[in-house]
Amino acid sequence: MSGAAVAVLGRQFARPGQGAELLRLNVVLGRALRVPGLLRYQVLVRSDDRTELCVYWLWRDFADRESVWADPPPALTDFWASAKPLWRAAPDVRRYRWAPAVERDLAPGHAVVLGAGAPAADDPQLIDIDGGATLRCRPAGQAPAPGQWTGVWRLSATEES
Repeated sequence: MSGAAVAVLGRQFARPGQGAELLRLNVVLGRALRVPGLLRYQVLVRSDDRTELCVYWLWRDFADRESVWADPPPALTDFWASAKPLWRAAPDVRRYRWAPAVERDLAPGHAVVLGAGAPAADDPQLIDIDGGATLRCRPAGQAPAPGQWTGVWRLSATEES
């Protein structure tokens, strides 16, 4: 896949009692990563389960991500070594494209609700590139909702040094 921004969602599942440390490691990774083609990086947690994390990567092109994975920087290899014992299952990693096409954070506000269903006219969608389900993305309300993810930390392209 080439030429279009690709959103990669990596859901991570921590062992009991390890959620806070896994969250910390993901934030440390985000602060340390400066790689070509990474437009945005955001760490989110489920409002109802602090052992489940979602890490959002927006790549200029999927080839940029593949290049980083082929020759990972020390921050990424250190993360993998530290995080692996904390995972209760392998991360669930999926590739998406935004509809409409846009370069944005997963949760531009404090939180986002991801779920199936027909989107409202102003709801962006993440379309699974590999043929899976489409995710409807809508801003979260004041009360937690099923499928809600709360942003904990983010790096946006405009915030890079």
